[in-house]
Amino acid sequence: MRYSVWLPETKIDLQIKVLLFLVSPFYGFLYALRRIKTKSSFVIFFLFALCFGMAFTPDKRGTEAYIDGQNYAEEMPWFANMSDEHFYSEFKEFLAFSEGKKDYYYDFIAFHISKFTSNYHVMFLIFAMVFAFFSLKTYKYLVIEKEFDNSYICILLSYLFMFNGIFNINGVRFWTAYWVALLALFKIFKDGNYKYLLLLLITPFFHGSYWLVISLAVIIFLTRKFYNVWIILYFLSFFFGQLSLQMANESIDYLPTFLQGPALSYISMEKILKSNQVGTGFWIVGEIFNYIVSIFFFVVMIIFIKNKRTILADERVKNIFLLLLSLMTFANFTMPIPSVGIRFIILTYPLVAYIWLVCFKGKFFKGDLFLKFIPLYFFMTLYSQLTLYLSTLNIDFFIASPIYLIIRYLVVS
Repeated sequence: MRYSVWLPETKIDLQIKVLLFLVSPFYGFLYALRRIKTKSSFVIFFLFALCFGMAFTPDKRGTEAYIDGQNYAEEMPWFANMSDEHFYSEFKEFLAFSEGKKDYYYDFIAFHISKFTSNYHVMFLIFAMVFAFFSLKTYKYLVIEKEFDNSYICILLSYLFMFNGIFNINGVRFWTAYWVALLALFKIFKDGNYKYLLLLLITPFFHGSYWLVISLAVIIFLTRKFYNVWIILYFLSFFFGQLSLQMANESIDYLPTFLQGPALSYISMEKILKSNQVGTGFWIVGEIFNYIVSIFFFVVMIIFIKNKRTILADERVKNIFLLLLSLMTFANFTMPIPSVGIRFIILTYPLVAYIWLVCFKGKFFKGDLFLKFIPLYFFMTLYSQLTLYLSTLNIDFFIASPIYLIIRYLVVS
């Protein structure tokens, strides 16, 4: 049975989208949000992401926030002096799981770009192209479902689904791997297309920590009949996650040799303390809102578990629910290790949004009412995201044409 469908488009709607995009990609993007469920809107979203990538300026510090992209921009010229022999020798070591780098995406792009330009805007354009391709291919799963419309609830679900937004080319390695992994997981667990195991297997090329996701996917596949066991594990993980730090330390010796080093670096107390340092006067407020978000997702999971028969009766989300339970369990158990738990919990946001859309939107009044307060639950996150976007973009991005942006950031820079 076919559940997915695009909305029909009118000629005038297409013309307005093109005209506004040519005036300013930002205007085109805002207009495309009016009718998300159209192919042309996805084209605009992709082109907007490319423009964002070329205009992304991580050395423009508007906040005290740490900008990973600054390091990428500063390191890029170093690759221009690296010989082909040296680069491919290290790349072969990476493929052989030898000591050294545990992922190679940034190095691969930076090395090849640096051979013909020192302009880091070109590099971030390429990052944005890959990021946008995989994120929009995955977002399409939400948008083309019959339950999706331009209602307030669907806008909020879209925010959850696309929480890992285009700004995260700033931390390009982990967050690009995030979308590659999610697309592969949707293809495998929703569509039953096991050829995408090959796509999942290349995620460590983008970020080495995705060996964890590959291992978890294998475990899920082998235990796909045991929903109740995963439900019990989920509750245990939520209430006893703090114990996982000791468990993680004791498990390192059982990992493959090439993974033990990265695991130690993630678990080291020094790294954990740095991740938890008080940075600003808003720290305690941020912690309160983090707690609120945690409770929000716990309540959502209670709703899902309480109504699991509804979920398991729908082939579209049956396996996605199992995937959600397992990823939530893993993320909760690793939450004391900020570089792991906090990052991987975000991997579950699109799954939550997708299940809610398919099984609960418009069918669960109190639930929809609960969902409408997402802007309040995520207030500090929204504020932080807005600040980061503004801190890495010049004003011309919001008002200039794509031709101007190309000239300024790709030709002149």
